[in-house]
Amino acid sequence: MTFSRAGVVKTRRQVLGCLFVIVALAVQPAVVTAADSGSSDTQATLRDSLEAIWTGNEFSPELVKRQQALKALLKSGTLTQNDLRSAAEKNILSLMNSQKTSRYLLKACPDRINGLFSSYLEWKDVKEIIWRVASTPASESDPILVNLGTLAPSGTPWLSVPESVFFPEIKRLSGGRVQVKIYAGGVMGEDTDILRKMDIGQLDACGCTSLGVWSASPDTSALLIPGLFNNYDEIDYVCEKFRKRLDETFEQRGYILAALIDTGFFYMFSKNKITGLADLRARKPLMWFPAIEAPLYKELGINATPVAVPEIVSALSTGMADTNLAPAAWMLGMQAYQYSNYYLTPPLFYSPGAVIVSTQFQKRIEKKYGISPVFSHNFKEVFVHELNSIEPEWRIQLRSYEKKCLEAFESKCGIKVMTFSPEDQETLKKAGKAVQEQLAGQDFSKDLMNDMLKALEEYRAAHPSR
Repeated sequence: MTFSRAGVVKTRRQVLGCLFVIVALAVQPAVVTAADSGSSDTQATLRDSLEAIWTGNEFSPELVKRQQALKALLKSGTLTQNDLRSAAEKNILSLMNSQKTSRYLLKACPDRINGLFSSYLEWKDVKEIIWRVASTPASESDPILVNLGTLAPSGTPWLSVPESVFFPEIKRLSGGRVQVKIYAGGVMGEDTDILRKMDIGQLDACGCTSLGVWSASPDTSALLIPGLFNNYDEIDYVCEKFRKRLDETFEQRGYILAALIDTGFFYMFSKNKITGLADLRARKPLMWFPAIEAPLYKELGINATPVAVPEIVSALSTGMADTNLAPAAWMLGMQAYQYSNYYLTPPLFYSPGAVIVSTQFQKRIEKKYGISPVFSHNFKEVFVHELNSIEPEWRIQLRSYEKKCLEAFESKCGIKVMTFSPEDQETLKKAGKAVQEQLAGQDFSKDLMNDMLKALEEYRAAHPSR
């Protein structure tokens, strides 16, 4: 076979053309793979970072290096803020379905997220993504509805704070797909009635007074011991120190402590003048919280008439009773102050308030919306964390309101303030100690009580001026 010169040139051109195509095909996949690898690295770094935060783990040294590389991409503009947020949304959706978090881990999220990628991805962005993902099973026309009963009267900070802060925020974050319905003023009965309705699935939550707190977690009633606390600083210290321990006592009984706030300090109010314990023994006091009041009154030699909370105002207005123990905010909210002309200081004891959610709530939304147990668990923890996050502001408002109520009782209502004598205060202190010894190990843990007392001693030693 012979080849002409022209044929040889043509053949060479064909070979070179084929080689060019082969090289191009060989190089092109390498370029695509590099690009995909960059995107893959970004996703993997963000996924591993968010998963560590979500599950409460530390960043490994290797992951920290990858985070620094990702920051460099963001700084150079190779990776945009929108790219990062889009990747975060995909990863959070995956986490909601695969990894459990908790309200305690979520509490640490703002600092950990804000310190991760600086201004490129902040906690407020991640929080919005979490809520958007968490509420996707529902719709605005068929929202995840939380039914809550409470004795709290309208117009008081127990309701006005969540109504002005919490409800609008979850409505915004969820796009209206998560809502809370309030049954206020005792229309669902006392705290114990509400808790029973939670147990059978009629209600999801309770805005509790100390009566409900005691019923849902007897150990928490250690906070109610007469004369235990001198001020709110001591209360905040003890509640923060023992919070997780108290949370566990609620969960053992099928409840979740979503918010721990104040019912307030309890003062003795009376229609007739009381100068001390001797006068008090001659009055007609009512008793609505027998778990604490009964042993205290017994120690003090006081006879009191048991009355249900919704019937207190009626008992005072009809003269069935002329003296009662209550927080100032409740006296104003229920207009019970108009049957009192005197109140005694110092207060007899502190009383916590709480928002308690039934553990059945998680199972209910899981069944209704067909979501996984992991997803429903995470939704519950996100909801509880959000409610828990307004506690500081809530306490400030409640305590400010308590102070204003007492001032208004004196300046506008003519209610006179009386003070227990030093002798009576010493008697009250001894009675409180006797109540503590009687109830410790019976109604609440003796170990918990002893640990709280030890913590109070430490706090007072460190803060002698308080």
